[in-house]
Amino acid sequence: MRPPKKRSAFTLVELLVVIAIIGILVGLLLPAVQAAREAARRMQCSNNMKQLGLAMHNYHDVHLKFPPGGLDVGGYRIGWPARIFDFIEEGNRIDAMDGLSPNALVTMQPYRFTTAPHYGDNQIFTDPMPSFACPSSPLGGTAKAAGQIGSIDQGTLHYNANAGSVNYDMVNTSSSSQDYSTSGVIYPKSKVKFAHITDGTSSTILVGECSDRQGWTDSMLNSWGGILPWTWGYYSYSSGGFLQMDNKNLQYPINFEGTTSTNVTPYRSAHPGGAQFSLCDGSVRFLTETMDYVVLDAMATRARGEVVSFE
Repeated sequence: MRPPKKRSAFTLVELLVVIAIIGILVGLLLPAVQAAREAARRMQCSNNMKQLGLAMHNYHDVHLKFPPGGLDVGGYRIGWPARIFDFIEEGNRIDAMDGLSPNALVTMQPYRFTTAPHYGDNQIFTDPMPSFACPSSPLGGTAKAAGQIGSIDQGTLHYNANAGSVNYDMVNTSSSSQDYSTSGVIYPKSKVKFAHITDGTSSTILVGECSDRQGWTDSMLNSWGGILPWTWGYYSYSSGGFLQMDNKNLQYPINFEGTTSTNVTPYRSAHPGGAQFSLCDGSVRFLTETMDYVVLDAMATRARGEVVSFE
């Protein structure tokens, strides 16, 4: 019998060809994997905004109005995010806050102070809030706060309520940086009901995404106009002005890059090409950064009589 033939090994050329083919396949598949991951993150962000929209509706059902964007209470006060805790399965969190300081929404200032009755370093405030953070954001689930014992991280807020357009119904105060619009849905001292949204709930912004800061200048990154924790919603001045932390006036297009002031932080996201928005009917839309600014401005007002087309 003939002895079996020995199998020859791969030649160097063959081995290099195989490695090249594998490299090409990986290069082709990697973008697809990344795109699939971003699609999943964008869907989760959309679900977050859907929950916020439904929570706002439930709040309206109970209180017969949407939550306000600020009250005539001085200090670094908590805003609308905590007012909807009962409707996003975070009722225990608001109960714990009230346990530390009764009527916590107007007695606590956790963004600024760590002492009683504010307790800004308490786990209630330092834990991330998944419903308030976009999973695509490179900034993560926390943001810097200003505590008495140095800066601390607290749960971030990547979704700002729509206070209205700077082109309509502005309340002018002693300082332009404290001026605010009353043409939207959630703004200082607002008491907006569904009946007041005569432009149509399906074409009026309720909450918009602000989860990325790429392109912002250093002065914007380090100012109160940047991305902050949910623990500070507004600041009311005795002169009648407000700083709007969790609600904003519309002045710039989506994904605007540059320096702006506190009350007009633009909507922007880490999603390619635009940002997510929850509308007053509870639906969620992805609006592109190239959309006509006139249309975006119309969506920021509730009762101007504009006709909005998404075509």
